[in-house]
Amino acid sequence: MSERPLIFERFAGLRDRVKWLPLGEYPTPVELMSGVCASRGLQAFYIKRDDLSSPFYGGNKVRKLEFLLADAQARGNRELVTFGAVGSNHVLATVVHGRRQGMHTIAVLMPQPNAAYVRSNLLLDYVHGAGFVITSSPLAQPLGLLKAMAEGYDRTGRKLPYVIPPGGSNVLGTLGYIEGALELARQVDAGLLPEPEYLFVTYGSGSTAAGLILGTALAGLRTRVVSVRVVDKIACNRWLLARHVNAAARFVNRYGKGQALREVHPRDLLLIDEFSGPTYAQFTAEGTAAVSLAGTCDGIKLEGTYTGKTFAAALDFLRRHGLAGRPSLFWNTYNSADLSSEIEGVDYHLLPPELHRYFVEPTQD
Repeated sequence: MSERPLIFERFAGLRDRVKWLPLGEYPTPVELMSGVCASRGLQAFYIKRDDLSSPFYGGNKVRKLEFLLADAQARGNRELVTFGAVGSNHVLATVVHGRRQGMHTIAVLMPQPNAAYVRSNLLLDYVHGAGFVITSSPLAQPLGLLKAMAEGYDRTGRKLPYVIPPGGSNVLGTLGYIEGALELARQVDAGLLPEPEYLFVTYGSGSTAAGLILGTALAGLRTRVVSVRVVDKIACNRWLLARHVNAAARFVNRYGKGQALREVHPRDLLLIDEFSGPTYAQFTAEGTAAVSLAGTCDGIKLEGTYTGKTFAAALDFLRRHGLAGRPSLFWNTYNSADLSSEIEGVDYHLLPPELHRYFVEPTQD
């Protein structure tokens, strides 16, 4: 990766305002999904391999954590608090990369439907030193936050833990995917792929999609970002996505001293919301079939909560709109680094008792 992020080249004023740590390996590859293209009659369906963003733990959280952990470090924090469902990829990414920077993470976790990845993520959280605060529902998260803040309070330094929001989604997290879009534009310019007409990305907590919306416009790409909702509408909709976009645009415009970023109206955004399933983390037939298709045809590892649903939505969108011959891109936000050896032989009874049920109850897989 370049010594400093591309976004600092565009916005010199951010250099002194925003901190950054090099955690990932960039640029992540772009590849033609030739097997899927042959299977589905597509001509130019590409994938952006952010699953390869780090050999320690990849996926879309790495770009966000480069800004978030740097901010925590600059503030002198060594204790982190973050949130997610019990199988949260964001939580695990924070635990892994935080530990590499000498930071300890307390995870405030809420229930979700069981799956094999839930078991592995919980064990990986444990072996990487996470602390756990278990809550009974999303409504109990504020109380869980208070407990985590008390547990992580540094009495010697009189410092509260640094709080990272769910999914790492705030202005700093969004900067990571403005950066990602600028990286994509360089790959287009280098001829590694044609300029995509549509870019499909998972929309969960929001800052990945928001950053790509801002970054593609900033880079001068005509690409339309299509966000695929995978979370309940109350937490995942056009209005909230526009708020993420506009908060980041205002921040960059205030401090960046560069080309102004344009704010958006919710109606400007392309959102697919019929592939999310009945509830968060509940697998769907379409998503499961898409996971199988990507793995069988091109050896791409997806999962049923986020990327499988997004991949299914992308294929359906291209089919319904007659876009089989047009260039498009799927942005893979999942991690493909195999960490299974780290949890071989680890006894789940070492986890808090409230989590043991995920190892005895059936999984969706």
